[in-house]
Amino acid sequence: MKTFLAAAALAAVMIAGTAHAATKRIALVLPGPITDGTFNSAANKGIEAAKKKYDIDVVVRENTDFAQIEDVLRSYAEDGFDMVIGHGFQFAEPVMNIHADYPKTFFVVNTAQVAAEPNVASFDNRWGDAGYLAGAVAALYSKTGKIGHVGAIPVPVIEQYNLGFERGAKRMKPETQVLSAYVGSFSDIARGAEITTSQIEQGADVVTSTGNENVIGTIQAAQKAKVLAIGTAFDSAAMAPETIITTALINMDVNIDLAVGKLIDGTLKPETYVLGINDGGIGLAPLRGFESKISAEDKARIDQLVKDLAEGKITDLP
Repeated sequence: MKTFLAAAALAAVMIAGTAHAATKRIALVLPGPITDGTFNSAANKGIEAAKKKYDIDVVVRENTDFAQIEDVLRSYAEDGFDMVIGHGFQFAEPVMNIHADYPKTFFVVNTAQVAAEPNVASFDNRWGDAGYLAGAVAALYSKTGKIGHVGAIPVPVIEQYNLGFERGAKRMKPETQVLSAYVGSFSDIARGAEITTSQIEQGADVVTSTGNENVIGTIQAAQKAKVLAIGTAFDSAAMAPETIITTALINMDVNIDLAVGKLIDGTLKPETYVLGINDGGIGLAPLRGFESKISAEDKARIDQLVKDLAEGKITDLP
């Protein structure tokens, strides 16, 4: 009997040890703060959800400058992390530079399209599709026929959003004039507000912005001028509920959930995963209090556009 109990106790210890060993360690490296209300907030939301869903230990690093990226990635790999997620296109080159040195760590890059054997994957979203939805909504809510987009810098995902924004607007109202400009920085709130104010002074009465903290500047300028705004990436209605009509969602939580889930079940491959509306990668947040501020006909046009996008019926997407 004692022998049996001892064996059972040993088995229990071994099982507990195995379960502990199976816990994956994941680092999320962000270029900005989790409080930006857009790109980095969306990633933080995703990793927080993953922590609740999976058996993982998580570290989140904020405000990582480009010059720091390679050293930061190396530090997590050398510390034995199972996965390091670089959140942004700027992580692609550093990951490609170092991944071969750390074959036991899987590197994942968000909003880029890079992959390499045996341990680099990327998750991208159809930003142009999200911009298309945002532009359509903006055109329908605009009274002046002028709307504006303020991007951080002209990198591919932001350019795709910008192009989609214009095409979506003109689909609804071909005469719509779209003003477009770039801040030159992801973090310059004041400059984002300044450029947005300039667009408003030119007649734009619905504005949107893409980037990181610069988006806050656009929201603040819209609030001050009492015009409307469309959020991007992270549902930011609570930031300015009287200003933000809706948000063109870039669902980073879906990216992160897929990456973590595939790592855990062993199906993560060194390839690029591009997520659209049918994958849950993009979407449109509720109109909430703004639903009553357009006609039933225009609301139906928005609903139909979302349906057409899901069914692949839109032919002029970026």
